[in-house]
Amino acid sequence: MSKKFPIACHLIVWGGEQNKNLEKVLRDVADAGYDGVEGVSARSLDELADVAKLAAKYGLHLVNVGAADPRTKIDYNILLGNSAAEVPACRKSEFGGVNPTDDDFKRAADSLKEIIEYAQEYNIKPFHHAHRGTMIETVDDAVNLLNAAPGLYLLLDTGHLLAGRSNPVDAFEKLGDRIGHVHLKDFYAEDPETWDNHKSKWMKDGRFEELGKGNMGLDVKVLLEELERVGYDGWISIEQDATTHHSPAETAKVNREYLKSLGY
Repeated sequence: MSKKFPIACHLIVWGGEQNKNLEKVLRDVADAGYDGVEGVSARSLDELADVAKLAAKYGLHLVNVGAADPRTKIDYNILLGNSAAEVPACRKSEFGGVNPTDDDFKRAADSLKEIIEYAQEYNIKPFHHAHRGTMIETVDDAVNLLNAAPGLYLLLDTGHLLAGRSNPVDAFEKLGDRIGHVHLKDFYAEDPETWDNHKSKWMKDGRFEELGKGNMGLDVKVLLEELERVGYDGWISIEQDATTHHSPAETAKVNREYLKSLGY
């Protein structure tokens, strides 16, 4: 385990292989040196138990496990001993469009009130993903939504914030104590000057990249140091939505080795 943070690998990079041969993928993750995995869902308690046992066989912990509904998702993460869980994403298309107003952010926050209260009842941090198309595409968006929803935390997804032309490190000034989870990923634009999160074409004009290979200004070491400074004690999941240079297993290794080279 990293001496500073537990590090998980998001299984999305395997592109569906995890649904056909989960044990092989978990073995790949363990071999790459991770502490846990994200990107697993369960349809029942029995399935959750089976997957948790399989992960434990390879020394891995399940992080931010998904379920059929928001309350069950929180229940499953409680059972796994996790301290945080993701809430349903509020999408800008449903709350004001590309440029939401303060009232739009308030309506979005109000829509999450019940699930936030449920999570708080069991001392779980409910976090909202920073993700393209949601109410959190930039750090300013995150400030607006979290100000409107006092009990909500941020899933600091560095790749999506970079795609929104926002510096993830800026989140620490106003939201340092409101980070509930981290997706660590880099972003590369063919032309950083003209990249537009809503108009440019994904994969053609820009893509998520292996750590250290982006060109939108992410300083991974500074970001990790900021997480230390604010006392963040949750998981960091390395997430790369698709491979760019290596196989999924090699991509996982490359990203993990990059963090190790920085001392994490």
